[in-house]
Amino acid sequence: MMHMEITLRSTALDMDTKVTVLFPEDRHHTADTRGKTYPVLYVLNGGKEDCSSWINLSTLFLMCRDLDLVVVLPSGNNSSYCDAVYGQSYFTWISEELPVKMKNLFPITDDPEQTFIMGESMGGYGTARIALACPEKFGKAVILSGGNFHPFQFGATPHRIGIFGSEEEWKTSDNNLFNLVDRLSTYEGHKPEYIFYCGTEDRAYTSCKELEDRLRSTCPDVTVKSEYWHGQHNFFFWNQAIPKALKEFGFDIVENSVV
Repeated sequence: MMHMEITLRSTALDMDTKVTVLFPEDRHHTADTRGKTYPVLYVLNGGKEDCSSWINLSTLFLMCRDLDLVVVLPSGNNSSYCDAVYGQSYFTWISEELPVKMKNLFPITDDPEQTFIMGESMGGYGTARIALACPEKFGKAVILSGGNFHPFQFGATPHRIGIFGSEEEWKTSDNNLFNLVDRLSTYEGHKPEYIFYCGTEDRAYTSCKELEDRLRSTCPDVTVKSEYWHGQHNFFFWNQAIPKALKEFGFDIVENSVV
């Protein structure tokens, strides 16, 4: 698998931004793969991280090394993957602009059933935020230690106000994920599967369960899966979840693959 870090100009962000891409590589043969298209997985980083965190801290590269899967890792930059009230439009960048740029550069499928999204912590919230708002774009969404976080639970800091506005603005906006769940209940188009993984000792456990329960009760036609086991809010837990997620995406991990 090829590992690339590229710089793209984003109109939504009005700046250059870095994206890491993992692209399938025939490491032992010379097969002609021209004309072939690949499934794609968008992976969102957590707060205080960037697109390098999943490469440096997780087993993602190793797990995907022999898979026919394009992995796209944009930088979230403490944005919560929202279109900020006073700031940049990360939701628009990730959900609309980035997929078009990736398809212009790489042979990525147009099939939503083969388009996946996954993220941890802030990226788990972002995964839910994007997959609930744009259900037609994804086959499956894996939410790792993410939920409907209340941004003002620990105070109205300038950073939170910049993204979400006032607490009242947040309550009625799409950044309150319960509003997106309610909207999804009346949506008649394609809907992805939502899969939750979280550690039982994780500080996000309660909000993760609340979002799962809200989805199950409000959208009975949506497939919701979850698995909770001992673990905390870190990559020791999320690394255990990676092979589970890849299996949900339809891939088998070959542990004894040749170097």
